Amino acid sequence: MGIEKYECTGEYMYSIPHNSDLLSSLKVAAERLGIGAGVFTVIGALKKAVIHYYVQEKKQYHKILLETPLEIASGIGNIAIKEGETIVHCHVVLADKEGRCFGGHLGEGSIVFAGEAYIRALDPKIIRKYDETTGLNLLSI
Repeated sequence: MGIEKYECTGEYMYSIPHNSDLLSSLKVAAERLGIGAGVFTVIGALKKAVIHYYVQEKKQYHKILLETPLEIASGIGNIAIKEGETIVHCHVVLADKEGRCFGGHLGEGSIVFAGEAYIRALDPKIIRKYDETTGLNLLSI
């Protein structure tokens, strides 16, 4: 069981720019703040979204394109480092105008209408490494 104690080194509120890519925008914020470990929540709305579902048997992601305005009913994730690069891992639940929900791993191409994030920076740094069993880059704690 990988458990490690982390200390909060800062808490930030981030107003995500209109028309930005949500995933890229979160990554840029983490890099500018120098965050090598962190957790975040995000709320708001998207003009369109890309989410991924991980097909466990094939060890690959299935891309789902949602070409409609959506509310971010819930967004949560973490920030870590893989091979020197900042990695933002985010899962979202998105709701359409009828209240139907879609969820999964946030992908690039999700365009922000309005967004707000709370980011908590942690120490020490968290590293992601490839895991043979799952085929995923998991937290190495």
